[in-house]
Amino acid sequence: MGIKDFFDLIDLEKIKEFVQDQQEEHLTLEFKTVSRADLTDKQDRRNFAKAISGFANSSGGTIVWGVEAKGNKQKIDCACGFKEIDQLSLFLSKLNEFSGQFVTPVVDRILHKKIEIGKDKGFAATLIPESDSGPHMAKAGEDRYFKRSGGSFYQMVHYDIEDMFGRRKKPKLALSTDIVSGGSSDSPPTRLFDCHLFVGTENLGRGLAKHIAIEIELNEPYHLGDLWYHTAERYGFKALRRLGSKASLISLGADVVIHTKSSLRVALIPFKVSEASGPPQDVVINAQIMAEDMPNVKDSKTIKGSEIIEKIIPKDK
Repeated sequence: MGIKDFFDLIDLEKIKEFVQDQQEEHLTLEFKTVSRADLTDKQDRRNFAKAISGFANSSGGTIVWGVEAKGNKQKIDCACGFKEIDQLSLFLSKLNEFSGQFVTPVVDRILHKKIEIGKDKGFAATLIPESDSGPHMAKAGEDRYFKRSGGSFYQMVHYDIEDMFGRRKKPKLALSTDIVSGGSSDSPPTRLFDCHLFVGTENLGRGLAKHIAIEIELNEPYHLGDLWYHTAERYGFKALRRLGSKASLISLGADVVIHTKSSLRVALIPFKVSEASGPPQDVVINAQIMAEDMPNVKDSKTIKGSEIIEKIIPKDK
């Protein structure tokens, strides 16, 4: 499970489970209490700055706010109690405000959410992704670089910082989709529309993506279009291999690259949408994306039938 999946799972029941099970802090999980919701307390500000720096300079991670952590019998910090946050909306607002101020350079894609137990009272969670633009210095009175090791943040020494400055920019690929209408036949109310659902990958990283391969699995009754297989080499895709009725492996070849902040269509799912029969079945796409200089990434998307209808069938005036 990735850190974003873990962050998405955090709700009130999960927080109760953390305390009941005495969940230990670890490489990607930190528990913190808050003295003041407006983040005017010096220690709260420093804790937040250190966490952004430490997680971003390491593998990323999640802070759960409002849970107290203390050492257990093995002297390992674990969740032991609740310290709910009053003025929860104010606290979330301050987290958003200071996310870009408590570290330099700024860490992109930090997420916050609140978990309420009453009127403007409860807990919060912060997701800090691993950054490929570091190292990141903690501000708010720290002015130091941190990294995550085990369940703690440590000040980075000179060779750690030197190593991060010397790192090569890396790609970061994610699954992307695009819905395109292929036209219609007949006339209202029995029109039948061709739908072209393109599956692709987007480079969110700072380095070129090379030697790319994507394994795609679809739910029934969907499949990749045969025409796409026959014309693939026109796009530089050197090898496409079916892995069964629902899955395919697509290798994009050595000559194909995806530049940063760019995307590339790699496969096509063709089907028809009937105006009379309503929304089609949801399309579920599971993918594993591979490329040079990055770990294999598992990603998935569900395209709702209602979303397809909105994109494909025009609203008659």
